[in-house]
Amino acid sequence: MVIEWLKFQVPPEKWEAFIQRDEEVWTAGLRSLPGFLGKETWVDPVQNEVVILIRWQTRELWKSVSQSTIDELDAKMGDLQIAIAESREYQVRKFLH
Repeated sequence: MVIEWLKFQVPPEKWEAFIQRDEEVWTAGLRSLPGFLGKETWVDPVQNEVVILIRWQTRELWKSVSQSTIDELDAKMGDLQIAIAESREYQVRKFLH
């Protein structure tokens, strides 16, 4: 499994609207894509950050999402389209006992 980690600087007064729109647009859009396993949204009230963690089955399936799909979903965010402040990628390691 691979984790896509995205950080957004979101003003506190826009948190709820941003999170709701993200659920309606991105989560709904990602559900239909091969390899999408799930998603979590974290809010840091001290730093005014929203962190979105997306779980993918493999890196290959994640990276196979077309730029046109990304652009289309971004556009649907409308006035709540906020640039990614930071992104990271993690591999989940499992060890046999």
